[in-house]
Amino acid sequence: MTLPIFAAISLALWVGGLGLFICRFLDAIFPGVDRWGLVWGTAAMGALILLFLNRHFALRSLVLEVPVAVMYLVTLHLTLVLHPEIYELKRKLSLPEFQGTAHRQTIQFAFNRLHRLSVQLHGIILVLGLLSLGLTPRFLR
Repeated sequence: MTLPIFAAISLALWVGGLGLFICRFLDAIFPGVDRWGLVWGTAAMGALILLFLNRHFALRSLVLEVPVAVMYLVTLHLTLVLHPEIYELKRKLSLPEFQGTAHRQTIQFAFNRLHRLSVQLHGIILVLGLLSLGLTPRFLR
């Protein structure tokens, strides 16, 4: 009975951490907070896979594994691909040689596009996480 509780706690920490990350103040204090999503996502996926191997929970845990797997893949893409690009563009925007140039506008446009995509992907993770948290008590009894 402790494995379903561990899965629910891991999922709650993941979604809660994302909720704090969205507040933006946490990003300034803890710049690597998106990597914690990978830690808790790995813990949640591991617990759900172990539950899947248990015949009592096999089909019920599968319902939760799909949204959690999507959350994990999106978090992985954000952490390893999108966020490094955003941080690099943000760094370039602060360089004095780009101030007031046409190249700065190009960088600003790319930054805004990637930032908007990042916000949308974080929203998808949050919605799937809240859905999964809502389904957890029903399917992991």
